[in-house]
Formats: sequence, C-alpha cells, structure tokens
Amino acid sequence: MVWSRKKGIWLRLMVTALVLTVFAAAPAVSRAEPHSGPEMPTSSELATLSEVPTFGEAGEVTPTQVLTLGKALSLAADKHPLVRGAQSAGDSRALALARSEAAYAPRLSLSSRPIELTADGEVEVPLADSLVVAGSLSTPQGLELSVSNKWESRNVEGSGLRVGAELQLWPPARYNGNYLSLLAAEEAVDLSVHQQRQAQQEAVIDIYSRYRTLQIEEARLKLHEEEYKAKQAAYERVVGKAEQGLASAVEVLAAQQVKEESLAEYRRAHRDHRIKLKAFLADLCLEEGAWELEPLPGTLNLPEVDISLDEAVALALEADVTLLEQSQTLKAAQRQVEAARVSGGVEVGLSAAAAFPEDGLSDGRYEAFLSFSYPILDGGIRRLDVEDAELKLQSAQEAVEKRRLEVTREVESKLSEIQYLTDKVRIANLNYEKVTLEHNAKVLQAANGLIPESEAKESQRLLAGAKLSWFEAAVALEKARLELRAMTGQVVDVEGGYPN
Repeated sequence: MVWSRKKGIWLRLMVTALVLTVFAAAPAVSRAEPHSGPEMPTSSELATLSEVPTFGEAGEVTPTQVLTLGKALSLAADKHPLVRGAQSAGDSRALALARSEAAYAPRLSLSSRPIELTADGEVEVPLADSLVVAGSLSTPQGLELSVSNKWESRNVEGSGLRVGAELQLWPPARYNGNYLSLLAAEEAVDLSVHQQRQAQQEAVIDIYSRYRTLQIEEARLKLHEEEYKAKQAAYERVVGKAEQGLASAVEVLAAQQVKEESLAEYRRAHRDHRIKLKAFLADLCLEEGAWELEPLPGTLNLPEVDISLDEAVALALEADVTLLEQSQTLKAAQRQVEAARVSGGVEVGLSAAAAFPEDGLSDGRYEAFLSFSYPILDGGIRRLDVEDAELKLQSAQEAVEKRRLEVTREVESKLSEIQYLTDKVRIANLNYEKVTLEHNAKVLQAANGLIPESEAKESQRLLAGAKLSWFEAAVALEKARLELRAMTGQVVDVEGGYPN
C-alpha cells in the first residue's frame, strides 16, 4: 500500500515534468515556425521585384535640376499638349483663310503648242508657234476682270489681245459662296485666338494641380517609408519576444503581415508617383530623371473669391469660347438664309469686252451687254434650299440658348464647389489643430515614460498626414478658383501670382 502510494506520487511528478518540458519548448517552436515557409527576399531582391529603390539605397540617381512651379507654369503655356493642339488647329484655320482669300487673288496662266502632228504623218516641233497668256482677277464686290493674248506665228487665227469685265448686279456679291466662305474663315481664325488662350489657361491650371499633387504624394512617400520602418521595428520586437517565449507564432505572423502590407502600400505609391511624374514631365517636354520638384512650402496663400453670381454669369457669358463658336455658327446660318431668300433664281449681270487683233491691221471690237437669267422650272430646289437654311438657323438659335443656360448652371455649380472646398479647408485646418494638440500630449507622455516612444513617433506621422490633408484641400480649392477665373475671362493668377 505504501509502495502504491509512492508510485502514484512518482507518476504525477513525471507528468508534471513532461508538461513543463513541452511548454519550455514552445518558444523555440514559435520562433522557428515563421521561418519554416519560403524565405523572405532581401532588400535588393525587393527592389528588383518592385522596380522601386529600397530605403536608403546608395546608388540612387539624383536629378540634376529643380523644376520650380513658376518654370513649370511657363512651360505649360507653351509646351502642354492642350496648347500644342490649339495651335495646330489655329494653323489649320489660318491655312483655310488663306485658301479662301486666294479666290480673290490675281491669276495668270501660260499655255503653248510645242508639238504638232500633221495629217501626212509628219511630226513638227515648232517653237512658240502658238502662245497664250491669260490673267484674271475677282473682287469681293462681284467684279471679275479678265485679259488674254494669243500669238499665232502662222496667222491661222486672227486673235490677239482680249480684255473683259463682268459685274454681278443681282444677287448681291456678299451672298456668293466664295464670299460667305471667306467670312466664315475669318471668324474661325478669330475663334482660334480665343481657343488658344483658353487652352493656355487650362494647361496652367492642369500643371499647377498636378505639380502640387506630386509634391504632396512625394511627402506621403516619406511617411510610407517611416511607417514601414516602424512596422519593421515592431516585427523585430515581436520576433525578439518570441525568442524569449513571450510571443506566439500567431503574433509573429500578424506582425509580419502588417509589415508586408505596409511595404506593399509603399511600393504601389512609389510606382504610381513615378508614373505620374513621368507623364507630368512628358507634357512639359522634359526628360524623365533629369528633374525634381520643389518640396512643399510651409503653407499656401489662397486668395479669397469675392464675386457675386450675377457678375460671374455675365462675365462667363461674354468669355465662353463655346458660346462664341455657336454664335458664329448662328451668324453663318443667318447669312445662308438671307442668301437663299434673296437669290430666288434671278441673276442679273453687266458685261463688257474689248478685242484687238494680233495683226493690228483692223480696229478693235468693243461690246457691252446686260445679262438676265431666271430658271422657270427647277424642281423646287430653291424652295428646298430656303427651308434647309431656315432649319439650320433654328438649330443654331436653339444651340445658343442652350449654351447660355449651361454657362449659367456651370458658374453656379463652380461657386457652390468653391464654397464647399472652402469649408473643407477650414475643417482640415481644425483637424490639424486637433492632431497637433494630441501630438503634444503624446510627446509629453512619452517623455514621462507613460507611453512607448513608438506611439509618439506614430503621432508625429499622423500630424504630418493631417498637414498633407490640409494641402490637398487647399490645392483643390485653388484649382476651383482658377477654373472660375478662366470661365469668367479673368487672368489665371496661381495662388495670387504667376500670372498667365
């Protein structure tokens, strides 16, 4: 009985020792489990896989020049794709105007008969056997002048100098197709000037917004880097605790997951930033890798928007390029209706001509006459032309009225957006002040040993993020203000400066 009792006590001691041995081996298992899977890539391998530089890498290429905001805006007004496209369209319209003007330019032609084949099969090559010089000139007033002279060495034809003039009396010359095309081409060239100015304003606004956004993204990249380093340090602390038996395998894997998520966010942000910067420099015709942007300033000076709705709408209606283009279309349609109504098929012209023989032996011949024509049956073409012109006129009038309403709504919407963004800037500023107070409290607590130093550093990153959020709201507000100034035909003054 005593032996049995001693044997039971001994068995209990053996079980207890075995349990303690298992628990003592658990930290070693916890430490080994995270490394039992695929090995993590090194920093150089990460750089190769993600195609982004690692933190603090020594061989990183440093841009050679700093692209200031002022220089970027100057380049935008000249090199931006919007500006180049508008300039190309303006050149095309100038060419169309030159082509329309060419219809009223003097014309001169020369013709000759250098080779002659006779009926008996002989081929002769006479020099200046027959030479004709002809010239003509048309004017917008409907006057056409012509002159020709023909020389015949064999006197086969008794022709010589001939001078003629024709004047269109009805319909008025201003309704001629050539003259209407000339007016339309002149208006198109005038429109292209306004479109190029609009393109420059849009380019400046676009480059400003993208420049500031890239600055903000670059600052956020630094926060991503700091956050990753903090997550890396936290992971190493958890691994150290696991080696001491104070952390489980689940805690190690959780810390590793958080670290990898932070790295993935940084890598994606870095790639996106590089793509945007590359496109930004390309739009300014600058070489990638040779330029870097200025760092963000301490603050932005944003002018206030002080304009009433009625005043903004009035300015916008006067400055809107689309409305100007549709107004020109309306004028052209009105001219077409007038031309269709005035014509009526009746054509009246006055002609005069004088002919002088080549031999000079006989007197010249002179003639003048009044011509009149009227198509009795035309299948209703004239009536259909008038109806078609009237329909186009009605459509043009409706388009102008519709655009006026659209401009009014766009201005009202833009003013509403500016008010909202103004509130967003104010809210972002309040949030920054709140985060500043919280950060100061964290710093004081860390100095007194109440919280870890890592929490104070995390608070510092939150403070920097709150400031960047304010910058984002401020840039959005400034962009909206510049767009309103462009809509109302005012000078685009970025942040109160950098006038376009």
